[in-house]
Amino acid sequence: MSLIAGNLAVVQRLLDGSALPWGVFAGAAAHLYGNRRPLQDVDLLVPKGQLSAVVQLLQGSGKAVQFDGQRILWRGIKLFDDLTLRREGRAHPLLLDAPMQAHLRRMPLLGAVVGVVAPEDVVAHKLLLGRGAAEGKHDDEDAAGVVRRQQLDLAYLLERARLLNAESGLRDRLAGLGVVI
Repeated sequence: MSLIAGNLAVVQRLLDGSALPWGVFAGAAAHLYGNRRPLQDVDLLVPKGQLSAVVQLLQGSGKAVQFDGQRILWRGIKLFDDLTLRREGRAHPLLLDAPMQAHLRRMPLLGAVVGVVAPEDVVAHKLLLGRGAAEGKHDDEDAAGVVRRQQLDLAYLLERARLLNAESGLRDRLAGLGVVI
């Protein structure tokens, strides 16, 4: 984990130095908000269309990165700019949009102070994915852990559900965790 910690600190300094908005999300964010399972990697979200700029920042600092046009992989750090899910003919857009940026929090993670998406964003994303042990994932477990340990802003959670184009489905999943929006 110490290698990922050092790498996260490098990315944090580069992104903060460029004034580019960004946030930790997925499992690492769930870890910070309540589900303390071991981290395998750290996922970061940047604004749509900014991955090429991040590649230039990293390469300009002498870092060799893998970039396939949709994500950047660098030593345990994964960067995305669009995590839109498509299911049953519907798109569920997940972007570092203005509401998500407005709810970013600065928190310590692995020795770096990082921007982290709000717990409401984490819960909505994890419940929308809905993957469990059968897929080797922890989405349901992560969402439940965050709900148990965080005071959620229900108005923002409802807004995120609407922005994800998943209000009715997320209402049902949230109700199963005891959260009514």
